[in-house]
Amino acid sequence: MKKLYGSFPAKLIAVILLCLLVLACVGSAISAILLFQWDAYTDSYESFRKFMVADRAESFVRDTGHIYRENGEGYVSDPNLRCTVLNGAGDVLWTNYEDEDVIWQTTQRIPPNYNLEYVEDNEASYYDGDDMPVPNEDFAVVTPTPAPTPYPTPEPDTNAAQPTVAPSLTPPDATRWNVSEFGSGEWHSFHSREEMDAWVAEKTLTVKGYVLRDMEHHGDIWQTVTLASFLYSWRYAVLWIVGLSFLAGVLIFIFLLRAAGHRKNSEEITPSFVDKIPFDLFTVLVAAAIIVFMLPIMAGFDWPEILFVLIPCILLIGLTFLLWCLSFAVRVKLGTLWSGCLIVRFCRWIRRSIVSLLRNLPILWKWILGLAAAAFIDLIFRMNAVWSENRAVFFWFLFWLLAAAVTLYAILAFRRLRLGAKEIASGNMSSTVDEKHLILDFKDHAHDLNHIRDGLNEAVEKRLQSERFRTELITNVSHDIKTPLTSIVNYVDLLQKEEPKTEKQQEYLEVLDRQSGKLKKLIEDLIEASKASTGSLSVDLQPCDLSILLDQTAGEYAERLEKAKLELVLQKPETPVTVLADGRHLWRIFDNLMNNIVKYALPGTRVYLRLQESDGAAEVTFRNISRDALNMDAKELTERFVRGDASRHTEGNGLGLAIAMNLMHLQKGEMDISLDGDLFKVTLRFPKT
Repeated sequence: MKKLYGSFPAKLIAVILLCLLVLACVGSAISAILLFQWDAYTDSYESFRKFMVADRAESFVRDTGHIYRENGEGYVSDPNLRCTVLNGAGDVLWTNYEDEDVIWQTTQRIPPNYNLEYVEDNEASYYDGDDMPVPNEDFAVVTPTPAPTPYPTPEPDTNAAQPTVAPSLTPPDATRWNVSEFGSGEWHSFHSREEMDAWVAEKTLTVKGYVLRDMEHHGDIWQTVTLASFLYSWRYAVLWIVGLSFLAGVLIFIFLLRAAGHRKNSEEITPSFVDKIPFDLFTVLVAAAIIVFMLPIMAGFDWPEILFVLIPCILLIGLTFLLWCLSFAVRVKLGTLWSGCLIVRFCRWIRRSIVSLLRNLPILWKWILGLAAAAFIDLIFRMNAVWSENRAVFFWFLFWLLAAAVTLYAILAFRRLRLGAKEIASGNMSSTVDEKHLILDFKDHAHDLNHIRDGLNEAVEKRLQSERFRTELITNVSHDIKTPLTSIVNYVDLLQKEEPKTEKQQEYLEVLDRQSGKLKKLIEDLIEASKASTGSLSVDLQPCDLSILLDQTAGEYAERLEKAKLELVLQKPETPVTVLADGRHLWRIFDNLMNNIVKYALPGTRVYLRLQESDGAAEVTFRNISRDALNMDAKELTERFVRGDASRHTEGNGLGLAIAMNLMHLQKGEMDISLDGDLFKVTLRFPKT
């Protein structure tokens, strides 16, 4: 079946069969309707034949009467018809009937054709014979009385002030009937309708028509009888033809619809040039073509000429409609039925233009135009209230009800946008603003808010990814360096155990030992800093007494502080201050901070180490005076490899504060660094247990 869809010969055969089936269905349907109107399904064949003969022969009988009136001679146009013409008195004027056996007869009365002038109160009204009522056909023959002498028509006197009337004329208030028969030119004047009816009866011809039983096999009446016999014998068959041809036509029509747009060796729907015409324009063209093809049918033709006009016109109308249906099917399959219409394109263009104008117009001007339109409409309603108060008030109420609905919608939309922005501002990056039922600027704003969230998420993700890659790089490189460095340290240790041969060798070994130890410490700090920043270090939070830890720190660094000429001032409360922290990491934080103090504090100054409680939190503060000027921001000191010693002539790698900051975050604590001139201050804040 799919191969037939793309076969052009199959489609052509289907179209030809459909045309034949349409002609058969239409012809059979017309025949069935006529047979039903002629009572062929209820009457006998004799009754049906008489009806057909009468319908055809009566016109021939009337034609015989009109021909005799006009020419004075009898003539019958059909060899199977006999006629007798009688005058108003019943005398036979002409006949060709010789008492043959007949199957049908009729009597027709042919009244004269005349002009009638009805005169009343000296005012005449003109009628022709068709407008004047004709006496009943079954009136009795009346012998007409001699018609009076017609009244002469008065000639106007141009010299007299008043028109003169001949003495023989009827007085002005009398009534008379003036009749003139076509062809004779004679006028007859009657004073009553009865006189005129008698004259008409005298001039009326009576024509009797007879159809012979033994017909000659030619002529219109014989053809009519033959057609009646054929139709009567096929009266039930035409019903079957109508049903079967209709069913077969529907099946072929469905096949053509299914095959529309298919081409040979192609599974896709391929439109033709007709299918590319806008559908509404194509529909108008098809409708115009159908109207043009119907004009010859409506003009009217005689039988059998009508067949040579009716059949081609019906075929052309059917083919045009079939073309429209096939194009409709192709457009439906392609989904271009409505999108290809000119009116739809125009409406979409209007909509896009209006939407584009509204989108590009600033929101302030949109509200100004909206308020101006509302004021103008309100003014119109108020002006109409003068002539139609009730109607204007009703529409005014509807208008402001609509305005209230628009305002309420704007308020609800703004509330949705505000709540969505508030969620995003609070850090809930997974929150979205629902764009459903939002229009114009509200929808654009919701779209922008959602994209802000997406942009922030993407930026944060990229930054975290970059930080993670950098940390992993440092960790991997540190591990790669640590392995050969361990070998260097070990071999330096072995060489030191051997007796150096010269002092230079001893000096070189001391330098190697010092620098390798420094490099080892740097690598260990790098690894620890990377683990702390990525959260890879394990944390075991336990209650810790900060007072005891500070005493241990002071004792551990007493000798080094004294060597650096620094005086430690320890301030702490008498009662223990306990926090949740990991002792190992907490000691590393204190150790890094005290190392920085020993390295960078100004000799001969005091170092303050203070423990206090504030707002339910424990705070540990380290303060010292820097030896070098701190020309940088406090936050920069927590970055990796950043040192307060810009000249970098002292020991250190700039990782101590960064490690301390990350370790504080792992323990749910906070670390704050502040600079006030040369005063360096670090505050550690822990939540109390």
